[in-house]
Amino acid sequence: MKGKVVLLTKDTKLVKELERVLAEDFDFNTFDEIEKDQGADVVFLDVDSLGISGLNRLRNQCFVIVVTAQRGARYLIESMTFGAFDCIFRPLDRSKVLEPLVRALGINSEIERKVIKFPGEVEGSGVTCAIVGNSPMLQEVCKLIGQIGRVDVPVLITGESGTGKDLVAESIWKISTRWEKPFVVINCAAIPETLLEAELFGYEKGAFTGAAASRIGKFEEADGGVVFLDEIGDMSLSLQAKVLRVLQNGTFNRLGDNKEIKSDTRIIAATNKDLEELIVEGKFREDLYYRINVVRIYLPALKERKEDIPLLMECFTRRYTSQIGKEVKGATNKFVEKLMEYDWPGNVRELENTMRKAIAFTKTTYLTSYDLTLNNSYSLTETKNPSVFTEPLRNSVRNLLNSKKSNGNVYSQILKEVERILLEEALIASGWNRSKAARLLGINRLTLRRKLEDYNLTFPKSIT
Repeated sequence: MKGKVVLLTKDTKLVKELERVLAEDFDFNTFDEIEKDQGADVVFLDVDSLGISGLNRLRNQCFVIVVTAQRGARYLIESMTFGAFDCIFRPLDRSKVLEPLVRALGINSEIERKVIKFPGEVEGSGVTCAIVGNSPMLQEVCKLIGQIGRVDVPVLITGESGTGKDLVAESIWKISTRWEKPFVVINCAAIPETLLEAELFGYEKGAFTGAAASRIGKFEEADGGVVFLDEIGDMSLSLQAKVLRVLQNGTFNRLGDNKEIKSDTRIIAATNKDLEELIVEGKFREDLYYRINVVRIYLPALKERKEDIPLLMECFTRRYTSQIGKEVKGATNKFVEKLMEYDWPGNVRELENTMRKAIAFTKTTYLTSYDLTLNNSYSLTETKNPSVFTEPLRNSVRNLLNSKKSNGNVYSQILKEVERILLEEALIASGWNRSKAARLLGINRLTLRRKLEDYNLTFPKSIT
């Protein structure tokens, strides 16, 4: 790996140590004064003989690896605080020297190849990054937000965890006629059932043990504004009935009080669960479902709109570089490629946290693949490995293509046969439960129903 490597030290023994571990792979120059170093890519700084003060000048010119014989926390903390790339201890170990050196030179090489420079302000970076993007699916979400924002009806937002349902709800509130009134958020999954009722509706003094004073609930707090019920699918049936009453009559009672209280609130609900299936299982009220599902917004998973990742990346970079106080001008091609290859099981929230960490740890003004920490168990590269059915399927296709039965319509013939088998096996695996079968296949129930009709697949008499 190419690069100019320099050792700054007054210790001749250290020179011999470094020669011993690097001579086979790298050429390096040695200076005994910091001012003599010119144009190095990586500098090994002997702080025991030259002190740590020189780090302040060197860190803006090159990567600095601090070398010390003084084990302990002092130089580890000081060197990293003042901008060192890494800190290693003497006596020098080959692997511990090569690891940061190769990484530093690799970062330089990656930046030299090609970078993507961030332009001016990224749209949405000052508001919310979750709904930034140009993908068709996200454009439909934005259209819906614009259409129903000022129409005072309940909204149900669905989608996987981490897709930004809370930010969509907030965006609806901001453009609604209620924007000057409170936007009150309550996570139904994060609060125990015994406390959730008190949080929603409030309570009177003495209503239960520990109720030393009266307290208003979220519906009173949000009067005139918006209540966002996040993860409503986790709410108990008894509480669902009381929320239904608020939707129907705009009234409720505090715990421990029979007095009826009026509340003018708009309800936005969100869930990552299949409410239709919960209704079938008797875990969600059908009447409440139809009340909250006046307008439905499906927020796609990040893997469904990967074309938005570069814009999201820029948006998060703008936000967190200003917060952290770093200057990041752009990212390398390899950095972006790794973001695009990953499957993002944690969705936009995972991308946001990944970007925050990358920005916090980057040693340059460009984000590189060395700054990324991804959960490789979810990487798309793993899905490219041959599965147990690949070869049998390949053989079947090969036989069909070479047989006389091939009539020029092999493509649709094979796709239809595979899809029919998928449908049948998913139904069998789910015990002929359509909701479960749809979930296994990763499609919605309406799509499943249509496909069953297309293939004339009927349920066994014992089930129907």
